[in-house]
Amino acid sequence: MRYLLLLTFLGCVLAFIHGQFEYEDLSNPPYTIIEGKFNNYVDHVNHMNNSTFKQRYWYSEEFWDKKGPIFLYICAEGRGGFPSRTSLFMELVKRYKGIGVALEHRYYGESFPVPDMKLENMKFLSHTQALADLAHFVTQFKKPFQNQANHRIKVFCAGGSYAGALAAWARFKYPHVFDGALSSSGVVNAVLDFYEFDEQVRTSVLKSGKECERNIVTLLGKVKDLWMKDPTLVKKKYRVVFMEWDDFMFYFADIFVITVQYGHRTQLCDFLKTIMNDKNVHEKLSEFGMRNRVVPTSYAFKFIRDTKLDYYNNYRQWTYQFCSSLAYFNTPGREVPLRFKEMNLTYWRRYCEKSFFAPVFPDTVHTNTLYGDVDIVNQASRIIFTNGIEDPWQWAGIRR
Repeated sequence: MRYLLLLTFLGCVLAFIHGQFEYEDLSNPPYTIIEGKFNNYVDHVNHMNNSTFKQRYWYSEEFWDKKGPIFLYICAEGRGGFPSRTSLFMELVKRYKGIGVALEHRYYGESFPVPDMKLENMKFLSHTQALADLAHFVTQFKKPFQNQANHRIKVFCAGGSYAGALAAWARFKYPHVFDGALSSSGVVNAVLDFYEFDEQVRTSVLKSGKECERNIVTLLGKVKDLWMKDPTLVKKKYRVVFMEWDDFMFYFADIFVITVQYGHRTQLCDFLKTIMNDKNVHEKLSEFGMRNRVVPTSYAFKFIRDTKLDYYNNYRQWTYQFCSSLAYFNTPGREVPLRFKEMNLTYWRRYCEKSFFAPVFPDTVHTNTLYGDVDIVNQASRIIFTNGIEDPWQWAGIRR
């Protein structure tokens, strides 16, 4: 039974691709899904601080036979929700007659422990606090169900990309709480100079031929030349009047990167062939980015600097997380970069400082010391690590 469960858990990888997970429509659920708010600690580190905040969660015990485990879906850097009825996560819950539960990440969606997002109030946003949220929540959530069972109920957690790292770290740091974890594309290594990301994008693109690589390099050069001559024209063509060159570079590079990352390399390369000699090449590239969820506001300093609580966007929160502790700075590849060559660590330090008007920059040695980076595979047990063959995030995770 134990090995069958782990093999089935492995099959869930397709449900946890970073940013592409679908949540259930709670206005018309196929079975009973209950939404609640849990009083979690604002600060798990300072035990003199007993302040709490309301953290949203969703669960369904529709399929529980009073013997099955609890499956915890870790919502990541965005508005949370309950996994879709068609997800492999829910197939797992049904097959093993378990309880499915999802917890919204602090500072995202409607789970804010602070009144605004001024820099001094961002101090409680960290993966350390998020992990403690998971452990405290599931320990308390489990109690009424444990009282109904005649054996110890096991708990498994799962997530993708950043949430995949959280899943692995949760099992590593709280083995008495979590019996196993699925870390899909789990970025457990906080890489500072993450040039391997760009190199993987290039490796993937080359599967569609040298022309695709050449087209991306050409477009990078074209838009840079045009910006240097007439930035106002570029802003008009891409509908980014609120951007400057530093935040535009990040956005523009991601038009290509995000498409490859989510498995649409062929679509990207075929599309580029059709626009290279088009007089409206920039407008069409902008529209293509929008269709693939590359939204300029996600990268723009103007919106990242907004300190009001935002229940639907994650501009400021996620930027704070990678600038303060996680890094994963996508720097140019060593051979043929598929992003602007000036996007080195000096650029990223400047990007972070401009975002927060303060010297916010991560100490990845400290982060990796706390959580073991890739050595976690030798220190923890019952964690399944999975990666997509073209996923550039695999180079910050476990590949063996």
